[in-house]
Amino acid sequence: MRRHRSTMNQHTIGRELGRQASSELKAPELRRKIQEQFEWAQVLYPTFEGDLAVVLRDFDRERLASEPDYTKFPEMSGLLDRHIGEREGFMETSGFDEICAAFHYSWNTLLFKRLNAQHPSDWQEAIKLTQCTNVFFPNGRDGVTIGDNRDLGKGEARANRSWQPTVVPWCKADQFCQGGASSAICMDEEPSCYFPCTPEELCPPEAWDDLNVRIEFMIRYREFWGPSNQIWIDRHRNAVAVEKTNCRVGFHYPQVNGAVCITACSYLDPDLHAFKEGCLRKMAKLRGQNEATSPDLLYNTGSRRRYKRLWDLTNAAAAIPGGPTIWDALDIVADEAVPYPDRICLAGQDTATWSFLQHAGVTSGDKRRWVYRIVKDVENPTSVTEVTPKLLLGEGVEMQPDWQADIDAGRCELVPLSGVNSYNLP
Repeated sequence: MRRHRSTMNQHTIGRELGRQASSELKAPELRRKIQEQFEWAQVLYPTFEGDLAVVLRDFDRERLASEPDYTKFPEMSGLLDRHIGEREGFMETSGFDEICAAFHYSWNTLLFKRLNAQHPSDWQEAIKLTQCTNVFFPNGRDGVTIGDNRDLGKGEARANRSWQPTVVPWCKADQFCQGGASSAICMDEEPSCYFPCTPEELCPPEAWDDLNVRIEFMIRYREFWGPSNQIWIDRHRNAVAVEKTNCRVGFHYPQVNGAVCITACSYLDPDLHAFKEGCLRKMAKLRGQNEATSPDLLYNTGSRRRYKRLWDLTNAAAAIPGGPTIWDALDIVADEAVPYPDRICLAGQDTATWSFLQHAGVTSGDKRRWVYRIVKDVENPTSVTEVTPKLLLGEGVEMQPDWQADIDAGRCELVPLSGVNSYNLP
């Protein structure tokens, strides 16, 4: 395999990264995960025929052979050596072969960029993928304020009774990304280049201070990330909602006081929406369905209505004098005021996907805290909105009288940081 601008330094760095990655894994568990993922992919893409292990191995080799245009992407110069080194280092650990390395580095890319582009997905399996909704308020009453919910197929939750969502999944005020959701696009177009690349690692440092720098950079690298819907921010709390297919990207800028939001399974950008509908119609035709009988097209229509309502609720909260509170953010993701599919909270009705977890949080300043609620009984789930929220204080944050009043009134329950399944807590 030819190396571009061979540099022993990059190769050495890559081998060490590969060793570190494999040292955190156990061979029997990884092989079991590989087998489970292969079986799931066969169900998700029933028209696929072939040996997934061979396809994955060859795909990973293809990625390393498809070097990019370095005049267009100078930031990737020298990365081939690192990627080769990573795979070598990964396989140096006993029990890991080329298939294991290919799975670790290329499985998700193969699954969601190639197989998802070439094969119609099984809708009932696709909706088992975790979905979510995110709202971001840079000017909340107590500081940067966020809200989100995590949706999961009821059948999937019951099948995995040990399922336990992570509390407070994103809560740093200085992160590029403040939430993400599946765009649920099927039969997408394939990128022109599959070379391994994580654009976030190559993004220039000034992108932290200027969101426009990040946008310009990520547009240039648009074939190397996504699909997904995301919220991006910079250090100055400028934010934008991002909608992404494999190769296309659209942006929604704040309308009221810097607030933005995203939800799953839909695009509001007119061009992206039209493109996704075209992809879904293609998939429906392959199945002998039409707009009236295709569950994918019907679901997409409902998701778009939900997305529009989310923006309406977010803008209304952003306009509250003094800024929205943590409870205003929670109320948005807990919205059940209108019938499905327009409502934001997908729980308590006969739908395949339910909201099992909801958060709201203040992520900056001396009033950092979160309220969250989780449905733990997945065998007989109730609406998550019937669960009393738990209050989690940020490290070093003192209890305030109005928070204690909420506790005394039964609005929420105080829980300690210790023992909470969480990460990135400030």
